[in-house]
Amino acid sequence: MAKGIFNITSAATTTLADIYGRNGAIKYISLSNTHNSTADTIELFLEDNSGDKYYIVKTDIPGKTTLVLSETISFDNSVLALKLTTSAGGLSTSTPLSVIIK
Repeated sequence: MAKGIFNITSAATTTLADIYGRNGAIKYISLSNTHNSTADTIELFLEDNSGDKYYIVKTDIPGKTTLVLSETISFDNSVLALKLTTSAGGLSTSTPLSVIIK
């Protein structure tokens, strides 16, 4: 999979930018629910080494809908990772949650 592009096919926590894994600010995040009708529940957050979470957004993304975060997200990548948890919806290999980070 290309860097900054993810297809999430099951309820799980996915590391989008690991500690020390990505340099520079994130300018754009697109989260697309490709299912026809079922909403996906997502939590996008920063997490430190001790497991403390700092939430950016917790929401449901309706079917056939894209959530775009266009404000620059800048954080100290030496102590924080960017993660996404999916916990419901119609996720599968044929209807993934597609994530693009620029």
